[in-house]
Amino acid sequence: MSLLVDCAGAPRDLGLDHGRACRAELADRLAGLPWAEGLRLRLGLADAPVRRLQRDLARHFPHLSESLAGLAVGAGVPEAFLAREIAAELASGAVPAAALAGEAAFLVRPLAGPRLVRRSRPEGLFASLELTRPWLLSTLLGVNERGLAVAVAESGTRGGRYAAPAALLAQDCLERFEALDAALDWCAGRPAGGTATILLGDAAGEVAGIEIAGSERRVLRPADGLLARDGSGAELAKSLRDAPPGAALPADVACVDSGERSLTLAGATFRL
Repeated sequence: MSLLVDCAGAPRDLGLDHGRACRAELADRLAGLPWAEGLRLRLGLADAPVRRLQRDLARHFPHLSESLAGLAVGAGVPEAFLAREIAAELASGAVPAAALAGEAAFLVRPLAGPRLVRRSRPEGLFASLELTRPWLLSTLLGVNERGLAVAVAESGTRGGRYAAPAALLAQDCLERFEALDAALDWCAGRPAGGTATILLGDAAGEVAGIEIAGSERRVLRPADGLLARDGSGAELAKSLRDAPPGAALPADVACVDSGERSLTLAGATFRL
């Protein structure tokens, strides 16, 4: 599988392109499950939490639900398997992500293990560069053609009225918005479950964030131009700020630049 995957078109087409590029890896991941669990998923007999997630995706994130269907077809794996993987990924807790204000906004977060950079050109919406997983529909770090950048700094799937994880709102932000406040308002008002902290930056170099816990939402503002999930994130951001031009990031750390509309990972820089 290439590190860079190009996806374009309607939501189902985006999923098809993603699934075809990741077909071998997703088939191997499904084959690695215990035999009985894999058989249940192939037969569509997912457990109740996974069924709830699929239901709420269709209700509250219909474009992602359509992409999920396309991803399943493109990869040749059951939708229930992908929903299971999404739930597991977005229950992973906090990471040391951070956002730096300046002439442009810089958002940084680590991501070890299987990963890909997806260049998405959704029909009628903003194009974006996104760091994600082979089995994940939504972005974990990304920037769109208008310079709006997002990073998922925390995610959890337990608790709340809704089963669709709040971290999925990061994808909505990339597709729909160029202004920071409009993206924050969207995240503050949309139904979503579990917990999430989403950091944002814009082309003017401003940064902010939103903390989500079920129906509770709290906007986060930077201190001295820095917004970090924790002390580790702050140190990571400061090292990025103080590094000489052209200095390489650690291998498991990615950064987006809202001014350049670029994403840097593993020594390579990708642009829209």
